[in-house]
Amino acid sequence: MKKSLSGQRFHFLFQMPILLVFFLSAFLAACSSSAANAGPTDNCGLIEPTDANIQYTLSFGKDSFTSNDWIKSYTVEPYKVSVSRNNDVEGAVAYTEFLIFNCGYGQADMDKYFGADGFNIVFAGYQSHTLSKFCEINKLSLYEYDLIDKNSAEYSARYWVKQMDDKHVLVMMLVFPKASSDKLDQYSKQIFPEYTSCP
Repeated sequence: MKKSLSGQRFHFLFQMPILLVFFLSAFLAACSSSAANAGPTDNCGLIEPTDANIQYTLSFGKDSFTSNDWIKSYTVEPYKVSVSRNNDVEGAVAYTEFLIFNCGYGQADMDKYFGADGFNIVFAGYQSHTLSKFCEINKLSLYEYDLIDKNSAEYSARYWVKQMDDKHVLVMMLVFPKASSDKLDQYSKQIFPEYTSCP
């Protein structure tokens, strides 16, 4: 009996290194695969938008832009997904942006993106931009701008900023010719029915 148990013990001990090598190699392969697909990171995690982030941004408000007159393009880059829709027939622009703050954001970050300097960048293609109204409710802010382009044509812009959670911010902008304020209202109601315009 002792000989039999000793033989079984030897057989088991002999198999352990083989099993250990097998599981270790499988674990390292999984880690290597995961690391290879992880992508670039910062101190707080991955800096690239997830597929869910991309799909959410592409789908936001899409039912309002079903006409073939709206030409869509989008970009995916670190910390951001952006979707542009241009309508040359209406002379209009719709722009959606999903911002990712891996380490969270505070008031300083909001001021940087949505302060005077930030809007100087947003409206850099226009001759002038003047803030006409600002309002906010809960975690949704709305900026309304009067724009003049380089040909002296007048436009109206509505720029919504929605704080999704403590790491994500959604931006939506609509720009229409001043003379098409009814169209601007129509699209605004479809996209943000709870906050179409400032009172």
